[in-house]
Amino acid sequence: MLPCILTVVLIGQALLQGSVLASETKASLVDRANTVFDLLAFDRHHRHSKKSICEQTDWRKSLKLVKEIPFAGLFQDLRGESKFEASGLVHVNDTYYVVFDSHRSLGVVNDKLEMMSETNILAREIGEESQFEGITYRPDTNTFLVVQESHMHADNTLKPLVEEIMLFPTNTAYRSMRACDMDLELSHANKGIESIQYYDAEEQGKFLFALCEGNFCVGGKRGKKAGNGRLIISQLETDANDGTVCRWIPIKTVHVPSTAAFTDYSGMAFSGKRFGIVSQENSALWVGEFDFGHMEFTNLGEVYHFPRDNNCDMIYCTVEGLSWIDHHRIAVTLDRAKADQPFVCTPKDQSIAVFTLPHGS
Repeated sequence: MLPCILTVVLIGQALLQGSVLASETKASLVDRANTVFDLLAFDRHHRHSKKSICEQTDWRKSLKLVKEIPFAGLFQDLRGESKFEASGLVHVNDTYYVVFDSHRSLGVVNDKLEMMSETNILAREIGEESQFEGITYRPDTNTFLVVQESHMHADNTLKPLVEEIMLFPTNTAYRSMRACDMDLELSHANKGIESIQYYDAEEQGKFLFALCEGNFCVGGKRGKKAGNGRLIISQLETDANDGTVCRWIPIKTVHVPSTAAFTDYSGMAFSGKRFGIVSQENSALWVGEFDFGHMEFTNLGEVYHFPRDNNCDMIYCTVEGLSWIDHHRIAVTLDRAKADQPFVCTPKDQSIAVFTLPHGS
């Protein structure tokens, strides 16, 4: 607090002297203005100094950027869309499939991330906002599952809604096959399910992993109590006829290790036993191991931070969606920056980016 007060006093003195000494030359006024900006820069640097996360030893465990590109630069035909609030992705073979909560288009993007490539397509006509927050692939049916964070159920309760879609071979459109509620009552409309992953355990069954955005799977003040992440594991229940009457029934709630001490949880993905979770608020990735036989985490895992700027300010502020490329590399999508977020968040928003984990991870 003392350095901040000192800075304000010094700035005030500089400005006061500038107004009183009206006879000063133009050059001296410029010098005085530069002094003010120097003081501001000093204060900014001081706030990010010795106690800064960037000066801690484990900052060496930050992620390294491999490639990034805005969604507006990927597609030849934007189909009239200029807003790409990317909320989830899945990597299948050599292609990323991306959902946006700002419209119902499905982004089909070659994993080389080439600018305006003919292979990059926005599937389906632009429609109303989808509120899709996550996407996963079902290899057994060659379909995708997408989730709406929260949906008003017939009994006036808020529940997630999981929609199953089939992409046409041309990649230009998709068909919605069915929509199934998840039998999970939510406390807040904007703090529901942020990410889903499908897992086929063969004889053990088929499961849907769902990541809650808020801690304890709630919103409000309690939902911001870091280190209390929750996974909801569900199985599909259908009627005996054509399967169109359906719902996902939660069978287990898994506590995310408290080392993932995040204010929110915005995406997840697993590859083998390796399980990753990203946070938008903390601009970080947690990586641990998961036992799919017992359906529980087996270690405390580690946290890796997304790169920051020279002042240690977050610049990847809108990370939503995560997919493993291989054991060491990940792809993430970035949502649109909110009006109340710092201006440094805007250049990286509405993009897709690839990062590599540090050596030895």
